[in-house]
Amino acid sequence: MITKPDSDEMGARQFLIDCWGAGVASVKGENAVRQALTRHGPERVERLLAVGKAASSMCLGATGFMAPDAQCLMITKYGHTDPQLLEDQRFQVIESAHPIPDQNSIKAGTTAIDFVQSILPDQAFLVLVSGGASSLLEVLVEGLGLEYLESLTSAMLANGLDIHQINAVRTRISRIKGGKLMALGKSKSSHVLLVSDVQHDDPAVIGSGIGSTCPSRSSSPRIPAVIEEILADAGITTEEKYPCPSLSSFSSRVIASNTVARNACEQFATDKGLQVVMNEETLHGDMEDVVQRISELVLTGPGGVYVFGGEPTVVLPEKPGRGGRMQHLALSVAKSIRGQAGISLIAAGTDGTDGPTDAAGGIVDGTTYRTESVADTALVEADAGSYLDQVGGLFVSGPTGTNVMDLVIVLKNR
Repeated sequence: MITKPDSDEMGARQFLIDCWGAGVASVKGENAVRQALTRHGPERVERLLAVGKAASSMCLGATGFMAPDAQCLMITKYGHTDPQLLEDQRFQVIESAHPIPDQNSIKAGTTAIDFVQSILPDQAFLVLVSGGASSLLEVLVEGLGLEYLESLTSAMLANGLDIHQINAVRTRISRIKGGKLMALGKSKSSHVLLVSDVQHDDPAVIGSGIGSTCPSRSSSPRIPAVIEEILADAGITTEEKYPCPSLSSFSSRVIASNTVARNACEQFATDKGLQVVMNEETLHGDMEDVVQRISELVLTGPGGVYVFGGEPTVVLPEKPGRGGRMQHLALSVAKSIRGQAGISLIAAGTDGTDGPTDAAGGIVDGTTYRTESVADTALVEADAGSYLDQVGGLFVSGPTGTNVMDLVIVLKNR
């Protein structure tokens, strides 16, 4: 029988939730957009395209700057639309799937093309982009269909490709990614605001370059042979080059990032009188390597708060169970700290969604990994969510209105 944590653990648990929440609040789309438009303009928005899991929150930040007759297209994940926007006649809303695209993703992509092409040169055009955009809308190159897109996306996720690799592949098969959508625009006043969910905050990588004017200029990431074979079977070998649009007035600005969120977590802990031992964006890379590094740092380091950000990758079994990368990380670290008193951890996606589940991540301590055989099986079968649910270790926040990768916060009381 697996038991849930007792009340003595609740103080540390609440601190972790509040600290994580402070980080997320600092990068909420609504506030970030409102501040950016107030400081940098435009003062009047006539056409608005918003895409991503944080699109609804970002749109709320823009409504006060929109013309009465503005036209807006918002594309977001199912269940992520604020009711206020559904009542606003200026908004056309399309919800689609993440992380595996669906038919609505294709509908959203074709609608986005029509929308951008309809904008007149003298109309002020605002584009809002956050993480998740790559899956939420797509228009494929000729000869490819939804079934191929679903299969390719599943293969990339199962093989542990990171976001840079996934977006590079998506750009090769897309008619709208990598600057191609913006190339269709004619507005003489185009502005892009981005909530970054990628390392280095490259606008050409965020959302696979939906709001960029050019493909990424960074070196192309290496794509595993198994994915290259899937592309080659469909006749996709090299990416078609699209010219960068010659927009007479174009601005692009990253308005929220993992760095901002981590610094807010640090400030929250400091305000509580706690020492912050570490604040780093070091969650990138293979899951096992990330877990080993976090575990070693926490077990050997001094007492205090440790803040990590980023997005690790994990290779999934053929039939994964319930969970996501943050639930997997939380349970893996729980194995390393089992039996250790005074150490607790929260690992959660800042968008409130961890993998194809309704949980944001997990909260664990030295008592979580208490039924070893069951927990080990959960890790092998990528079923960490089921185990954490049984022991009271799941963390559910709901949609947060932002998406700046993952946050891991550790509290060590000794």
